[in-house]
Amino acid sequence: MGTHRDILRRHRVPIALVTANLAFASLFMTLALSAFHQPAPHDLKVGVVAPAPVTRALQRTLNVAAPGGFELREYRTEAQARAGIDDRRLDGALVTTHAGPRLLVADAGGSGAARAITGAFTAVAAETGERLAVLDVVPPVSGDSEGLSSFFVILCVLFPSLATGVAAAHLLRHLRPIPRITVPVIAAVAIGLAAAGIADGISGLGNYLPIAGIVALFSLAISLPTAALGEIRPPLVALAVFVFLILGLPVSGGPGGLAQFGPSLFRSFDSALPLGVAADAVRNTVYFEAHDTGGYLLVLAAWTVAGIVALMLATNLRTRRPTNSPLASSR
Repeated sequence: MGTHRDILRRHRVPIALVTANLAFASLFMTLALSAFHQPAPHDLKVGVVAPAPVTRALQRTLNVAAPGGFELREYRTEAQARAGIDDRRLDGALVTTHAGPRLLVADAGGSGAARAITGAFTAVAAETGERLAVLDVVPPVSGDSEGLSSFFVILCVLFPSLATGVAAAHLLRHLRPIPRITVPVIAAVAIGLAAAGIADGISGLGNYLPIAGIVALFSLAISLPTAALGEIRPPLVALAVFVFLILGLPVSGGPGGLAQFGPSLFRSFDSALPLGVAADAVRNTVYFEAHDTGGYLLVLAAWTVAGIVALMLATNLRTRRPTNSPLASSR
């Protein structure tokens, strides 16, 4: 009968598989529940068309009810406040009128923010005995009734992009750097074109070429860094899974757009990880005439370029290593 060490050696592969899956599930659940179990708004930007004393009193009330949850900005006219919502500078706006206060929200920009603003301002109005009228000034299209399609278009591309990166690292290991980069590029373009067509056909998102471009760039931002990590050392692919999926999903805020509702550590990563950035880029393209999208595209481009550079460097180092080794030089 073998020793414990012999048993562990014989069964090391299944033991490693079970351990890795347990760690994956535990870490994923810990981060996801940490982000979403008790969401609270942080720095939601709300325009206010009202006299300055009213705005200041409202800010004090909100600071007590939801500390740090809302940042009020004064506007002179309702038209200016609406323009702020359209430009993505505001998450909502409160307009005081002789008929009573009117709250402007943009449900297509994220149901989480719209509901949080509606709930908080309805409570404030109730305390003063006023009835608050709520108007959705940027509603989702009929085929995307809850405004969730932008997020799921990107999420569904995440998994094949990770798989493409793994394939480029291992199955295409015998190729030179340029062909290894070309294959993920072709896959990304094909995925982008297909995803944009499916999104328009099912959800009616339109904007075919812009969405195809965003999806393709997102796919490259995932696949190329994954390939580079796999080239450096195969187990490092797990790092890509951690960054892009296990951390990326909670940080993104999920389909409800709850990125501004998570812990401060998660919010600090929100504008840097591809999943949430790409989903926001698609959402802004569909519903906000691509306002506030350029920065998101730069983030995706930075991940892509970093992946290309790292993959080329790692491939060149590997191909040169045998010729520089003592064994090779002694032949």
